Amino acid sequence: MANYLIRDLDIADCADIISIYYSYYDELKAGNATIGIGLFKKKPSYGSEVSWFADLYNRVLEGNEVAKVAVVGGKVVGLCNVGRRRPGSESEHIGGLGIAVKDGFRSSGIGTALMEAALKDSSKMFEVVVLEVFTINAHAIALYKKMGFVEYGMLPHAIKRGTRYYDEYLMYKELSKKKSRHTRKTGMPVL
Repeated sequence: MANYLIRDLDIADCADIISIYYSYYDELKAGNATIGIGLFKKKPSYGSEVSWFADLYNRVLEGNEVAKVAVVGGKVVGLCNVGRRRPGSESEHIGGLGIAVKDGFRSSGIGTALMEAALKDSSKMFEVVVLEVFTINAHAIALYKKMGFVEYGMLPHAIKRGTRYYDEYLMYKELSKKKSRHTRKTGMPVL
């Protein structure tokens, strides 16, 4: 595997990030129906993806998102981002994690390195990070567990791809071990 660099997202990464996302549609066409990322039924226009990227980049600048990229040979081949769930609300301490690694670069350590970097920076912004993962994606589940994520539920039929349904595990990781002042009689924190 080629050497890779993990760094912060840059505005110049737009085209590479869109290319990664579009490559998932190519994988789906090639018969990989178990791609572990939720897709739109129709590939979005390039313009709408540029708009999505601009929103992502603005959230980073506003301090509501952490975004790390993996670079190989001058090209971005992976993205891991953790975004504030509801800025300005009582749940703004929770970040939602997403990760995408281009085919050909998976199972190389890039996903682990991306997540380690994103979670390190996230610990300055969030107390809890959550994610969803296809229940059939054993490789990703193993990575998330290795990174300290714990399953807290399962959503049946979370994804409908063609005529087939896929369930998702819901997972979380506490970045801050702050004790709640409010507990039930069982000692469980009040949610």
